Amino acid sequence: MAEETKKEQDQTKINTEKQAKLKKQAELDTQDEKIKQEDPKALREKLSNKNSDYVFRLEKELQKQGSMSRADAVAMTNGLLSEIIIAQRHGQPANGLYLASPAIKAEQMLHPKKKPVATPTWQLMVDGALLYLAIFVGLCGMLALFQTKNQPYNSQMGILTIASVGILMGIFMVKYNDWLMPQQGKRPSLVKLILRMLAIAVVLFVWMWILQIPALRVINPVLPAVADIVIAAAAYGVRYLFRKHYNIVGSAFAPRPQQRK
Repeated sequence: MAEETKKEQDQTKINTEKQAKLKKQAELDTQDEKIKQEDPKALREKLSNKNSDYVFRLEKELQKQGSMSRADAVAMTNGLLSEIIIAQRHGQPANGLYLASPAIKAEQMLHPKKKPVATPTWQLMVDGALLYLAIFVGLCGMLALFQTKNQPYNSQMGILTIASVGILMGIFMVKYNDWLMPQQGKRPSLVKLILRMLAIAVVLFVWMWILQIPALRVINPVLPAVADIVIAAAAYGVRYLFRKHYNIVGSAFAPRPQQRK
């Protein structure tokens, strides 16, 4: 009985402490919200000596680096005052908040970095298809180019087979990367991942088998090595222009390439 009473008292004490912490946090949040609504002139009066010096030097750097008037520099720093004061209330000075000197912070404000955004899936698929097309066709062309009489390279695959397999591989690799690192939802289980990869392999083999039908040889000829290399170079050139046009960063070998707009 005494033990149960003690447990109840301990639990009551824990609950009381939690409520006190929540109440204190709510008060702090309320005060922070009030600070965000205050006039910049009033906020400047609340700056500590250290933070006041930081803001002063920051404005000087903005004037120097941005070739702007003092009024414009002050207007820019006004937007930082509330977060500086809030951090100051929690014991963090401005140089610790921004982890940058006034000169570096001024440069960051004048030349803000654009946030990376996810590259659209269709762009990744086109990029991957062109890359694998260049690799597959180029590799076949190089093997055929350096073949010898003792070690001939006997490829029975026509250009349509090689090109289509390369394109499909580029597209499938984008999906594979998406499965490994999904933007939304959970990563599929290992069993599902293996089954999906097997399905891809089956599709590729069936497609290759279809293209080997004698009736399709007219549209699926085996090209000379030089022709394969020219096609591979053209595919890579188109890929270069495509990536440059859409500012694509990364490749089909890396999961979730990003671009900057």
